[in-house]
Amino acid sequence: MSMDNGVMKKRPVSDGVEIKPGQTVEFNPGGYHVMFIGLKKPLEQGQQLQAMLKIEKAGNVVVNFTVEPIGAHGSSGSAMPGGMQMQHGR
Repeated sequence: MSMDNGVMKKRPVSDGVEIKPGQTVEFNPGGYHVMFIGLKKPLEQGQQLQAMLKIEKAGNVVVNFTVEPIGAHGSSGSAMPGGMQMQHGR
């Protein structure tokens, strides 16, 4: 995402997000984040949901999300839009 004259512009990361061994990548407001597209109904604050992330060398990983209000700064383990951390250990 980038800001252009006060307007946020987002674009997909077509080649994925690289997490090098021993490094951490954070998904936070203003940086990398996950967007759910094609939802059948609106998400509600406090709602719990699961998504599966496709990790090239680690396979599929199920991630639990808690829906938070826009602009919230969630605790560790929550995401969208509060934040999510992923670390590659090998």
